[in-house]
Amino acid sequence: MPLYDFECSECLNTFEEFYTIANMDVPLEEPCPKCYKVGYIIRIVGGPKPIDPIKLETTKGLLKPPSHFNERLRAVRDAHAGSTIEVRD
Repeated sequence: MPLYDFECSECLNTFEEFYTIANMDVPLEEPCPKCYKVGYIIRIVGGPKPIDPIKLETTKGLLKPPSHFNERLRAVRDAHAGSTIEVRD
């Protein structure tokens, strides 16, 4: 199911919801989850939100990813059976 972004034009609260394409207009008729006013919800159309870039550390002249990157890489490897991802410390 697609993920849609919505905003309340009254209180400016933004939120995301999963809906099928057939039901993508359902939140437009529902109350705002923050101010509970009906009829102020609009769907936001746009691209994906930017993510923080990975900042690389330098160790002995070599670039090294931060520890949280390796932790996330291990989690991905462990979640997928037969993965060939190699994590170096």
